[in-house]
Amino acid sequence: MLILIDQDGVLADFDSGFAQAWLARTGRPALAAAQRRHFYIQDDYPQAQGAEVAALLQTPGFYRQLPMMPGAQAAVAALRARGDEVWICTSDTGTSPALLCEKLDWIDHHFGQDLRRRTLVSADKTLIRGDWLIDDRPGIAGLYPPTWRHILYDQAYNRHIEAPRIDWTAAGFTRLLVLLSEASPPAPLVL
Repeated sequence: MLILIDQDGVLADFDSGFAQAWLARTGRPALAAAQRRHFYIQDDYPQAQGAEVAALLQTPGFYRQLPMMPGAQAAVAALRARGDEVWICTSDTGTSPALLCEKLDWIDHHFGQDLRRRTLVSADKTLIRGDWLIDDRPGIAGLYPPTWRHILYDQAYNRHIEAPRIDWTAAGFTRLLVLLSEASPPAPLVL
């Protein structure tokens, strides 16, 4: 089975990393992750602070310093031990090649070169073939109907979506295994 896993907010703890960087940069605490209501973090801040949030996300070193989401390494290892093909599927920040290099360096540091070589970068994840996509982004759409089924990685800003969801806790990983075993992946595309 080919399982695609998003990076930011699923493997990398984006909210904790942002909170640390925001406090260091501004001296003010960030909005608590549990209070977030929007996928794009700058949309959770007043418009006057939006540019400051965007600038922080473009700061060299921001993506490299993100902590690991608790349980993510063990979950990826367990999926691979089951014989699943696990690939990281992340979006490009679109603003700087250096930031994309940071994201790849982060993967190399936390998961090794093997998964770094198994990393796909696309602004449109519907272009990527797979059986499953674990992603925190609600409502993924693109040029094509996806070949994968979306499993929502649980975050405060996506709880309004009715969808299969998991996290990397023991209970969340058990839910993932049940989803993978009970539901058939979508039929392959026939062109």
